Amino acid sequence: MDGTIDMNSTSKTKRPPEAQPFDVTLPEGFELGEHGATLETAAKQAGWTIERDGSIIVVRDVWTENEDHAAWLVATKAGLPLERVTVWAGRGA
Repeated sequence: MDGTIDMNSTSKTKRPPEAQPFDVTLPEGFELGEHGATLETAAKQAGWTIERDGSIIVVRDVWTENEDHAAWLVATKAGLPLERVTVWAGRGA
């Protein structure tokens, strides 16, 4: 998985009005391994964008009500504990 995988074009997800976009960063150097397909499927279904910049993987546009839920959504699919992901808020919609 190099570069950007834009899954937005196939998303049919409706967003609640209180939802906002979050970006979730996986730990530097983390390899998805067996969880790669699961994360890519979740991204496709939810309209997330997965970007890889060297050894950093960022899951962008995780639309939900709060950053804890964004962290849980991505960490669960990546096979990581919640405390291993970083969530960024405040991106423009």
